[in-house]
Amino acid sequence: MLLLAARSDAQPKPNIPKGCFENPLAKDCPDPEPKPRNEPREPALPAAPFEGELHHRVNTKLPRAKLSASLVRAAKQAEKARAWSKAIPLYQALVVARGPGSPEARHLATLWSHAGQHEQAAEAWTSYAAATRVATDRDAALAEVQRLANNLDPLAGKLRLVPLVAEARRAFALGRAAFAKQQYGDALVYFHMGHALAPELPGFLRELGSTYDKLGAQEPKREFYRRYLVQRPFGANADVVRSELAQDKDILGSLLISSSLPCTELWINRQRVTGKLPEKGLVVAPGTYKGLCFNPKLEMALFEYATVEPGKPAAMTFTWAIVENRLERPLGRIALENPKSPGTMIDLGITASEIGVAAPADGRKLKMVLKDDSGVRTEERLVEIRPGQRVTVRW
Repeated sequence: MLLLAARSDAQPKPNIPKGCFENPLAKDCPDPEPKPRNEPREPALPAAPFEGELHHRVNTKLPRAKLSASLVRAAKQAEKARAWSKAIPLYQALVVARGPGSPEARHLATLWSHAGQHEQAAEAWTSYAAATRVATDRDAALAEVQRLANNLDPLAGKLRLVPLVAEARRAFALGRAAFAKQQYGDALVYFHMGHALAPELPGFLRELGSTYDKLGAQEPKREFYRRYLVQRPFGANADVVRSELAQDKDILGSLLISSSLPCTELWINRQRVTGKLPEKGLVVAPGTYKGLCFNPKLEMALFEYATVEPGKPAAMTFTWAIVENRLERPLGRIALENPKSPGTMIDLGITASEIGVAAPADGRKLKMVLKDDSGVRTEERLVEIRPGQRVTVRW
């Protein structure tokens, strides 16, 4: 009798079609999480005026648990393996879909603690405390924030999260499919999930801007478009984003790029420039830009930086020259002072007779040290290196 009673209380095994394990988003698949029993719950806190960011509260056609179901198994596997650098991005993506007051959000805060990242854990607990509607959960979260604040380790190493590119691209494809069906809420969640999984993939910024536009959210639209244009200032997609942002007055700036000698390759924010630059400057989004002028024949890689402000021009100028080694009798090598770090000498090497070197923007003379191969003969000079100049060095 006892055995029969125990069996009568057991939960029946759900009848899940086999294909649902490979594709939980299929039409006939059940929700990936069981419905909670009608158990007594603690009193809820008063409702907040809004439940987080737009992607947390936008209406979706598919249930949010189903939108993110494909990440659950991988998240649990990474957690079981204590692979925090993978588990945390997966749970961040789950929180995107399921909300800042969800069990996944609470679990994410715990994972940050397990990884020894107390500052990030405190931030996650604070976010959860602000979002949860259960009073005791909020109090426990705030107590954990206080505990972590009292135990911060300034020497703790920073955890480097792993970009989960394959999972991010799957979310990207699902987002594009939802967007094509005009299911913009689903698309927004998918794109934010993908961005959480692999933040360095710039395509999400462009698609998020487009989706916010469809949802009538102009401020986040402009911000994601701006971030995309900073990362990808060249190309057809950049031109589309540029034209969208240009509709608002003084939101864009301009960047004038020049070089005292030709660059074999020119890169801006890790994107190679393949076409001709506008003479009056390239219209770009406000932000910080890092440029690389590369000339392999002259063994030169010169970096420059520029900050663009809204409605204002900025310049990025590569000032460099060529030093020609003609130290022949006896053979010798050259060290030249770094114009960006006074007193620091750079050995120009002996693998090429002509070397590209940075020229000081203020025109000051640089220290040059000449040494023969035997180390017997040494000379020190002050030389003027002007942008675009060829300097021939002889004994």
